[in-house]
Amino acid sequence: MKKLNLFVLMVAAVFTFAGTGFAAEVIKVGVPLAMTGPYTDTGDNYWKGIKMAIDEINESGGLLGKQLEPIRFDTQEFAPERVMQGADYLCGKEKVDSVHAGWAGWGQDVRAYGKYTAPFFADDGSQSAVEVFKSNPEKYSNIFQLTDTDINQAKSMFRVLMALPYEYPNNKVVIINADDAWGMGVGDTLEKSFKEKGWEVAMHEVVPYGTREWGSVLTRIRRVEPAIIHLEIVSAQEVITFFRQFMEAPTDSILSYGYSIVPREVVQTMGKEADGLIGEVPTAMPTPVAPTPEAQAWVDKFTKQWKHQPQAGSWAAYSGVKAWATAVEAVGNEKDHNAVCDYIATNGYKGETGWWKWDEDHVMRGGGDVPFGHYQVQDGELVTIFTDPPTKPYKDFKFIKPRWIK
Repeated sequence: MKKLNLFVLMVAAVFTFAGTGFAAEVIKVGVPLAMTGPYTDTGDNYWKGIKMAIDEINESGGLLGKQLEPIRFDTQEFAPERVMQGADYLCGKEKVDSVHAGWAGWGQDVRAYGKYTAPFFADDGSQSAVEVFKSNPEKYSNIFQLTDTDINQAKSMFRVLMALPYEYPNNKVVIINADDAWGMGVGDTLEKSFKEKGWEVAMHEVVPYGTREWGSVLTRIRRVEPAIIHLEIVSAQEVITFFRQFMEAPTDSILSYGYSIVPREVVQTMGKEADGLIGEVPTAMPTPVAPTPEAQAWVDKFTKQWKHQPQAGSWAAYSGVKAWATAVEAVGNEKDHNAVCDYIATNGYKGETGWWKWDEDHVMRGGGDVPFGHYQVQDGELVTIFTDPPTKPYKDFKFIKPRWIK
């Protein structure tokens, strides 16, 4: 009986220790990403970068000697109420000490996570999100954008289209964008930029997610015969079906996919079939050859782990985790959210290509050590052909005239 009582006491002690001591050795990290809906592939891109950073920190002994524990939440299609639920669950209930969201909305995420104090990293690329921040910078001082706005990214797309070593057969353009805030911001900015340059915007179509049949749109495009067709829909099946139906009777048009090239499923599904498409990825790691030895080592590690080159926001999300961890190490306390946010805003973070520096609106502006990358699909993979700003060809990689252009 004495032995049994001793055993019970020992078991109780173990559970008591597990319930208190072990919990104290964990830092919870919130990860609200789209895991269902049209943005699922983009959410997966972000998750790979976030997980890679968390794994590296944990394998090196943790942060301040504590292991990081990711707590995920499905943001679905970024409806304001869903984004708020995520903030209340992660920050209110789970008490996470940082949030790494990737693409998280168009301002509703700033309001949702600005109610709390945990550093919040998003890859929104949204002027509307910036405007929410600017309405009360002190209240939203925990918000950090990992990329520039839709407006500036669209201007970057336009600059590179004008810089391509290619003679356009005419000055007509067709713009097609999704009916979300991102698509509208890019589409409207491109239309304005083309008109200012003297181009004719022959068509500007706004389409819903889920569009798979492009017959009527393509019929009008074939009558117009534009020099450029720009498609801005961040969902793989829409842009894949557009391309395949376009190729049934292609026009002599550059196909510019903008951020639509981002979901890994696009090049993964089409492979060499997609050769010739061009697109843009903000604050992305240039590939297949990185700009620095440190960056090349990162690309090699990512590719080995995930069996494909880094895409879209993987590196941005990874860098957000590392920037936060660097600040926590400097402050010495993950719970001192205000001090951590102040460190990030003041000092920035030195990553694989150089310095990440947030501006007064806590936005990572494109350029310098972290430019926009502009890609062409060549041999079934994204190849960096330009960076911007400033607009310049990337290394020795060249734009190749698409095979469907006579």
